[in-house]
Amino acid sequence: MLVYNFLRYLLYIAIFFVSFFYKRLSRFIKKRLFQNIENKNFSSRDVILAHMSSVGEFNLSKELIEELLRKGERVLISVMTDTGYNAVKKAYDSNENVEIIYFPLDDLFSIKRIFEKFNIKKVIIIETEIWPNLYYFAQKKSQLYIVNGRLTEKKMKSYLKMKFLVKKVLNSAKRIMVQSKEDKGRYLRLGIDENKIKVYKNLKYSIKYEKISDEKKEKYYRNCVNRDKKIIVCGSTRPGEEKIWLEAFSAINKNDEYQLVIVPRHLERVQEIEGEIKRLFSENDYELFSQIQNFELEGNIDSRDKNEKKIFEKKKIVLVDKMGVLRDFYQLADYVFVGGTLVNIGGHSILEPLYYNKVPIIGKYYQNIEEIVNEAQKMNYVKIVENEDDIIESIKSEEILDTSKFFAKNNELEKIVEELYCD
Repeated sequence: MLVYNFLRYLLYIAIFFVSFFYKRLSRFIKKRLFQNIENKNFSSRDVILAHMSSVGEFNLSKELIEELLRKGERVLISVMTDTGYNAVKKAYDSNENVEIIYFPLDDLFSIKRIFEKFNIKKVIIIETEIWPNLYYFAQKKSQLYIVNGRLTEKKMKSYLKMKFLVKKVLNSAKRIMVQSKEDKGRYLRLGIDENKIKVYKNLKYSIKYEKISDEKKEKYYRNCVNRDKKIIVCGSTRPGEEKIWLEAFSAINKNDEYQLVIVPRHLERVQEIEGEIKRLFSENDYELFSQIQNFELEGNIDSRDKNEKKIFEKKKIVLVDKMGVLRDFYQLADYVFVGGTLVNIGGHSILEPLYYNKVPIIGKYYQNIEEIVNEAQKMNYVKIVENEDDIIESIKSEEILDTSKFFAKNNELEKIVEELYCD
């Protein structure tokens, strides 16, 4: 620890020098090392410190935090990034049982000050971040838990180069709850006490996604989505996937039974996708979402809207050129394709469509989401396609499944919370 902190302070000299010339870096350092924690409102009460890196880890752990709050706990949330801080603030700014701080970059004196200010009885690290000073004080003054721990082969190889330090730091945890048997094996190779390691399924299975209101659905139906047709939504599509789906849609939609909604992963590709659409369809067959969306998705339908039976002619194809509406369209869909899988990207999350009771269609390239796909396959809750014929077959099959069972089976949040209170 002495060597670690000595090297840190040598690094500080370089960072502070550079920060004189880069205001952004200066603001980053100031927010984290010189933040005011004196005005936090439950310093005299027992607190659980939950540390997470960014907004992704916060989304993962939100239901865990909610469970702790339901148990009457007070939670101090530490985040590294501005996006994470803002997400936590938006969710809990008015909750008197939650306080938010920036993680002070594992600075020895800042970490010590936090443990002196707050009566921290448990420290929960979301996923695996190794911060020796935080771990040291957590072990000394409270109980340390790692939740949703994961360790990739690549990261483990770098950890093996400093195995002595990593082994000592991680063994300071009372319990390490990892996502898979493979993760457990990697921790064991680092020399972690096997009795400390438990395998629980990914916290992703506990996430509760927002559902749109009936009124908002009605606005989509009135202005954009054709309620009389079967809606195919292709979400997070990548180059090459739109072409395959447009050709399949052209073949299957001879009787005009379907409507296709394309939501690309990157909006800068909209013009490119328009070119693909025009290759098979006329300009009157599609419309950009921004061009048909001159209605407010939020708020009440006014009396004028109620008297209008039709605002826009619904097109065969809707190309979405707006961020933040993919989950809305998933809820309106009859069929969902999740992109990055027909081309060798590795796949994007299939949890959202599963949560909204849709059986996702994906391609064969799903290495980034393999664990979740494998679980979904066990329950026949995913369709894997390789070409246009497979796509057409998957659309023609009318099997309806209740995917809520998928989350009931895989959500182990209750077991994780029990582990936190197991002496």
